Amino acid sequence: MSKLWRLNHYLYIASRILIGIDIIRRPYSSTNELLFNFSLFVFIVVNDYLRMYHFYKVSKRYYQSMFATMIASSILIYHIRGYSDIFMFIIVYELILFTEGKLSKLFITLEMMFILSITMFININIQDILSISFWKENTVDLLMSSVGFLFYGFMLYAYRDLRKEKRKVDRLHKELELSYKKLQEQSEEIEQLSISKERNRLAGEIHDNLGHNLIALNMNLDVAAKIVDKDIDKAKDLINKAQSITKESIEDLRKAVYALKEERPITLRDSIDRLIDNIQSTGKIKVKLDFDDKVEDLLPEYKSMIHSSIKELITNSIKHGNSNLINIDIKYKDSKLIIRIKDNGTGCSQLIKGNGLLGIEDKIAKFDGRVNYDFGNKKGFEIDLIFYDEYKNINLTKT
Repeated sequence: MSKLWRLNHYLYIASRILIGIDIIRRPYSSTNELLFNFSLFVFIVVNDYLRMYHFYKVSKRYYQSMFATMIASSILIYHIRGYSDIFMFIIVYELILFTEGKLSKLFITLEMMFILSITMFININIQDILSISFWKENTVDLLMSSVGFLFYGFMLYAYRDLRKEKRKVDRLHKELELSYKKLQEQSEEIEQLSISKERNRLAGEIHDNLGHNLIALNMNLDVAAKIVDKDIDKAKDLINKAQSITKESIEDLRKAVYALKEERPITLRDSIDRLIDNIQSTGKIKVKLDFDDKVEDLLPEYKSMIHSSIKELITNSIKHGNSNLINIDIKYKDSKLIIRIKDNGTGCSQLIKGNGLLGIEDKIAKFDGRVNYDFGNKKGFEIDLIFYDEYKNINLTKT
């Protein structure tokens, strides 16, 4: 049961109890009048209970029950008046917040007409209504009452639309989280498959290029070992040949490894671009990257730390900030490295550091860097990771 439905349930119970007390305490000319009004009240209560807990799944039964409540409450209000007209406002409240469609609009319009008719004309006879003087005196009151009822209805409609949009946003956010998680898993699987493929290719290169040479090397050394005591010169020739084969094999191995590296260069820019592509492929998030090529001169451990930190911060922007635009600015200048990640999400009034941010701070501290946060009252969230090249005589770049 949702919070709104529970609130409606509690208001329903409270209003029915108060109206029931009001009906019993009123003075009546006869006991039959009391029994009639109280029986009508009990009918409304039972009918509403059946509608809300049993008929709501069947549209036809629901609206039949609603129509019965509208008629019964109008009769009851006409007989006892007073505070019992709250019945009609509760009906409008239920119709607007919990029903939709053409039939819902018809019932809302009908109930609004009942409210206007009963509240404006309940104490007036038909002859007065037909007179011109009545309309001269009461036209403004009628218009003001109509405006008030319309405003009440518009407020309920606006609140219902806000709830629908919130449910839609929550659903899209869950879908986005699932899509992002799926993309991460697929990215990791692709990476593992690529690594496996490269290993297989490397094994093939070694087998094709070195297999023959190693067999020849083994044969030459085996023959040399057998004839070394009989023919030293021939043995030396075989050993020289084996040495030549060994050098050739080393060169072939070096070429195979270098060729494999050249086919798939892994740079920090490539890693970040691949991370961004995985996120932007959903079409719901845009990531802008401003990358200084000088950053590629950083030591490998720094580049690994930058990649993992950016990945965590992007995840936070999407998961906690609900952002759809993320700017990443990586600059290395004046002996200082600055990594700035800024999003257009909901931001926060108070920063509560989770495991992700605490983990980033620990990693940054190991490299003698610092972390700056900027959120305040403005929209979005900004974080800076700052490192100093000359700090404690530690160089960021390769020498």
